[in-house]
Amino acid sequence: MRALSLVLMTLLASIFTPSHAGEIVCLILKHSKVYNVLAPYERVIKLSATQALKLDVADYYETILAYYKLAYDSMLHNRLEECARYTGIMLALMLKAKGYSEELGPKLLDILNRLDWSKVRLYNDDLKRLISYWLNYKPRDLEDFAYTYASVCLSLLEQLPSDSFIRILYTPKLRELYIISLALIVITSAYFVIKRVREEAGGVSYEGYR
Repeated sequence: MRALSLVLMTLLASIFTPSHAGEIVCLILKHSKVYNVLAPYERVIKLSATQALKLDVADYYETILAYYKLAYDSMLHNRLEECARYTGIMLALMLKAKGYSEELGPKLLDILNRLDWSKVRLYNDDLKRLISYWLNYKPRDLEDFAYTYASVCLSLLEQLPSDSFIRILYTPKLRELYIISLALIVITSAYFVIKRVREEAGGVSYEGYR
């Protein structure tokens, strides 16, 4: 069932027109450390963000938290298309939680395009505190809203397990291949060390190198 939903998501992503929210979400991602991992699924992210605007949400805190955890788990186990979908939904819901509408989209997108991203602050707070901070935050104006949205989103994305080595360890097939390749490297290295010792010893056999 999950595989079918991903296929449908991919097909829809190839034909839809993205919303401003989808463009905003992808712009945020392009400035995050996870972009290189999720870049192949940009259209899935835009579609997910667009669809998220239509969701009826009773509790934004629990819903955003749930989608973040789904995104985290998916990335950890190298299910990147799923992760892209959950990430798109999460970031769009963060907009929606603050009263975002598509009419506001072009102005917000323009501000984000002009933003000095090198000055965007990253918070070290844990996931729950970051979400609570965002939901309780009162923007002074649209520029303040754009900056804070970028700051909180990048801080959340920073905590996703994008490191390839970590993802290998949590993906069974990749982990097995890694262990096998590591074992082959050790065996090959040992062979050449033994061969070199024998050559330097002039062909004399020593115990342990027979």
